[in-house]
Amino acid sequence: MRESGLFATETEVEIHVYEWNDQGGFWHGPTEIAPAVNGTGSILRKLRNALGIFHGKLHCSVRGLPGVDFQTTVYDLTDAGLAMVHLDGDLHAPIGVVAVIPAQRRRRLRPEFAFGFVSFLSFLGAAASPDSELAIHDYLESVLRTDTASALVFTVEGSQLDSDTSIVTSVYFENLAIAMLQWLCTKHAEPEAGHDDISEVCPATAVCAPA
Repeated sequence: MRESGLFATETEVEIHVYEWNDQGGFWHGPTEIAPAVNGTGSILRKLRNALGIFHGKLHCSVRGLPGVDFQTTVYDLTDAGLAMVHLDGDLHAPIGVVAVIPAQRRRRLRPEFAFGFVSFLSFLGAAASPDSELAIHDYLESVLRTDTASALVFTVEGSQLDSDTSIVTSVYFENLAIAMLQWLCTKHAEPEAGHDDISEVCPATAVCAPA
């Protein structure tokens, strides 16, 4: 499938999703997803109104299930996009973290990306144990070495959710990831000044920010 506009270059490559289930302690993927999915439009519109950081409430609905509101923070880290997701009203550890690496930004990717991602999870308490963090790190390193031509999506689901909420959350993560790829792609041609380092805004992500 091909899209018009700036996103067309991103749709010419495959989008591979790798998902970590922290309760089970395993990865599954890659799963190839289409670049255009119902539900991404409203997310993308809100991201496009942001500069380097978006924070706000986003909604996801799945037919036959109650809709869910997600408090979501999304960062443009120059080489990648990073999002942390909470259930609306829940101030505990996030229910998940999503990282996307557009194919166009692979040449910018920091060698220490996997370490920075795991450090971010550790700070948030989004991984169950140090063993989980090591497994996530090693798997990321392996994927980055071997899956070199695709746009990449990594999702980490932390909290135990009821069945209905888990289904909606999985759909939301996919919609969010596609919207993030589109958002970052539209910014690729002219990176915005001042967004290379977000440590002043979010100290927890300093380890993830490009030098």
